[in-house]
Amino acid sequence: MTDKTAVQNMLKVALTTAANHYDFYLKAANAVETPRVKALLLVLAETEGDLMDRIKLMMTTGILDAIEEVRKESFSQDDPDPTPFGMDRTPFAQANPDTDPRFFVCNRALEMEFKGFSFFNSIASRATSEIMRRLYEYLAFIKSDQIRKIRKVCESF
Repeated sequence: MTDKTAVQNMLKVALTTAANHYDFYLKAANAVETPRVKALLLVLAETEGDLMDRIKLMMTTGILDAIEEVRKESFSQDDPDPTPFGMDRTPFAQANPDTDPRFFVCNRALEMEFKGFSFFNSIASRATSEIMRRLYEYLAFIKSDQIRKIRKVCESF
């Protein structure tokens, strides 16, 4: 298998993952009635939509721009925080986890995005090709950024 074929196959996997997350967030947004939770879900769907657009662009034009972006970015090597929100943490100190949909939405979003981050990071660390390693570092970086956004939005509730 050539590097080009391998990259295209891995981009298809990444696109499918992002599309599944996008679909989940849109369906959940349509199902909830709480305006702030709906807004959070729509922001998450938009973020996944942006990721899908980036992946599609890489599939048609190549991945060199994405690889260069990773090289230029100065991002933390620390893994994002996957700790779920709980009753003892702000902003949910006064909320009931059984009735407040923010718990479910924030924690489910964190779980999904951290799984994506871990998946991409794992592939990057095992990649034998420099191109594949950088591609998956880039995708892990995007997931890490999404996790930080989720935390920021959820902490603002």
